[in-house]
Amino acid sequence: MDNREAIIKTIDKIAQLSKQPGNEWLLKEFFKHYCPEETIGNTKLDEIYEYCIGKVIREQATRFYEHFPITELTSQLVDDFCRMERYRRQNNFGDFCLAVFQQIESITNWFCQRQKFIDLYKSKKNDENGFKDKDGMPYKDIHGNVIETIGQLIIQSDYQNRKSLDLNSDKVYFNERIRAVLYFVYFNEKTTKIVFEGKYGELNSLYQCRNLNHRGGGQNPYQKSITDSILPHKYNYYLKFTGLLVDYVERISQFMSKQEEKGVVSSKLPGQLYIKPENGDVFVIDSGKNMKLWYKVKSLEKGDEVIIEWDKVTKEIASIRHV
Repeated sequence: MDNREAIIKTIDKIAQLSKQPGNEWLLKEFFKHYCPEETIGNTKLDEIYEYCIGKVIREQATRFYEHFPITELTSQLVDDFCRMERYRRQNNFGDFCLAVFQQIESITNWFCQRQKFIDLYKSKKNDENGFKDKDGMPYKDIHGNVIETIGQLIIQSDYQNRKSLDLNSDKVYFNERIRAVLYFVYFNEKTTKIVFEGKYGELNSLYQCRNLNHRGGGQNPYQKSITDSILPHKYNYYLKFTGLLVDYVERISQFMSKQEEKGVVSSKLPGQLYIKPENGDVFVIDSGKNMKLWYKVKSLEKGDEVIIEWDKVTKEIASIRHV
């Protein structure tokens, strides 16, 4: 006991030395020589390693989502990312898939609960989707039904009876919500049938593997065929599904980054300001229709150069500022 203070100083010295570049091996050797296969208190050595690794993973997760634009989701996304990595190390494929999926699910549902996104879908669901089969004929689903509109592309089941549903309805399935986010956000309405269905197929594979642990009932033959093709190669899919998550988060982040364009005030009337974008037609800001935006721009005069920021979801003006 007389040596307690000296021992503590020695431990502190070891800790300091282990932090120096090139000395990363020091703590590992310390534990290997002094407590192999033993316990420290009631904590096993592998649990100490897990704690240390967990701290590193949390830092990685925090950095991964550091600049993600939907900040209200960040805390939960970081937690799910850490769980994902823990299950990967434990070789727990089912829970790993669930943790990956929950991150994608949170982001997808965030969009489908936003009124602007719901309104965007409603305004365009009757538009033609432009998809064609390889023979140039209208796109058909696996049941042979012609899929001509955006609404039919997204709402896959019983469209005629469900076409009036909003995306935030509990009667809209998750796979339909993710098709909406894929079309309007991930692809920004610029894609082809093959590319769109290919990306959806990857996400649906993750969805089916998530259901291995999450589903109460059994699988239908279609679902079983997907998981049966994946499970023998699950070690590859640890990496594939992680890559799928990274790609999804990056594309969402790119979509939500500010889209700016130069313009000029072409005319000003009482209560109205006319602005000509660099690559578009003149539009008017009317004090009676958009009072909030009007108060931000009313000091502008004819000939003033401005920067226009567009809302990428609604394609409407988010803000205008003087150059």
